[in-house]
Amino acid sequence: MNLGQKIEQLLKMTAMTKVELSKKLGLKDSSVVSHWVKNRFKPDRDNMLKLSHVFEKPVSYFTDDTFSYSAQEAEEEQYDKKIYELLSNLPSGKPIGVLNEIREEFFNISYYSQPEEYLPVMLEVKGQPPFALKVADTAACPWAQKGEYLIFCPSAQIANGKLVLVKTDGLLSVKKVSFTASKAILENAAKKTSRRPRAEVEVIAQLLAFYRKP
Repeated sequence: MNLGQKIEQLLKMTAMTKVELSKKLGLKDSSVVSHWVKNRFKPDRDNMLKLSHVFEKPVSYFTDDTFSYSAQEAEEEQYDKKIYELLSNLPSGKPIGVLNEIREEFFNISYYSQPEEYLPVMLEVKGQPPFALKVADTAACPWAQKGEYLIFCPSAQIANGKLVLVKTDGLLSVKKVSFTASKAILENAAKKTSRRPRAEVEVIAQLLAFYRKP
């Protein structure tokens, strides 16, 4: 079974339309999904990851003998996969794990160790459990004070004008984001706005609350 057949089969099994799938993946229109189903071209690495999360299948399920990543892309895929696994495996209904300190506008979350710090806060949310980032430099995140914690809930869909954790050009950052039909409008650490094609901006999580330890 080739990749197009696999996607078509999953659409039927989940009663999902191509339009609905394209929206979940943040694509401009459903014609891209149609091209995948007809095997005209293959999804890139980021869309492979999104497919794996939408259909709850391993990324390897969407590969076939005629399609493979370069060594660098394969390494990046493993990095992204471990980040998602770390977010997914944080305990629900337990103190919230702090994954990283924000010292610069753009950063990565290390997946080499579990959180060493936990907040005495318990939140019940649907889907993946919340996690926290500590603000170590207000210049990198002007919406919070130094020493405050940002509590996020993993989510691919947000309301316009909300603070979110986003991924652009392979790096994470906290931005205030609004979407148009084709663009993402990002307010950065200097409170200046920039416009990016919507497909280039991946929403990782939405801010739930600010927290400061007593």
